[in-house]
Amino acid sequence: MSDEFPPHWPRFMTDRELRAYFGLSERALKRYRALKEFPQKDVVVGKTDSLAIGRFFDWVAGIADHPPRRSGRYVPAAEKDKP
Repeated sequence: MSDEFPPHWPRFMTDRELRAYFGLSERALKRYRALKEFPQKDVVVGKTDSLAIGRFFDWVAGIADHPPRRSGRYVPAAEKDKP
């Protein structure tokens, strides 16, 4: 039995962390990002919510009835006012 602990996976992940956590290639993540239902990066920290990605894959697999909410990301007030 190994004495090593599993790595800590943060909730908000970089693309590199997302690829490692979900087992995606760089090309696969790029293709998923092109889908409108795929959760977007947070504009402030530049990372993606791994729970939203998990809900997306649940929806793709037919486990969830609805895709994750697209409006779940934070947008600064200055960005909201732009036309």
